[in-house]
Amino acid sequence: MGPPLTVVLVNAKTNGNFTDENRRLIARISPLCYAYNFHLLLVNFKIEKSPVDFARDISTTTSISNSGKRLIKLAQNGKLRFTNLPLTENVGKIIICTHKPDEAKIINSKEIKILAEKEKLALVFGCKTDSNKNVRKLVEKSEWHIDVSGKNIELTLDSEIGAVSTIIKH
Repeated sequence: MGPPLTVVLVNAKTNGNFTDENRRLIARISPLCYAYNFHLLLVNFKIEKSPVDFARDISTTTSISNSGKRLIKLAQNGKLRFTNLPLTENVGKIIICTHKPDEAKIINSKEIKILAEKEKLALVFGCKTDSNKNVRKLVEKSEWHIDVSGKNIELTLDSEIGAVSTIIKH
């Protein structure tokens, strides 16, 4: 088992408010993080609670499988965290998952899998660069970009996260 791999979900909206759409997205991706032993980092969501309290609250308000037990377990195991932009360097090497990759920074899933065995990686999703200068800086400073579809096709965030996670783990 290599260093931790973190799924980073960025709320690129400048107000950063936590919405019902955010709640549903977290409900859909937390079982995937649990299944693949990934960490989950939520960025710019204005969550004022501890990860465990947040997980307990959200688990009662969504249709998360097993009553949200997996999200709660992620939090209890220290694998659910919150922060704001800019990201600190302790998240690992940053890989932006986007349908509009910078051609000079493209990395493929096989290369990510090899890197994940020896380096701490952060797979960053939700970077809509047109809405937030801190997101633009994150995209510019990142070392690599991956186009999940390989065809410059925009996918929903949960589809992107599921596809990248599955590709990397298998």
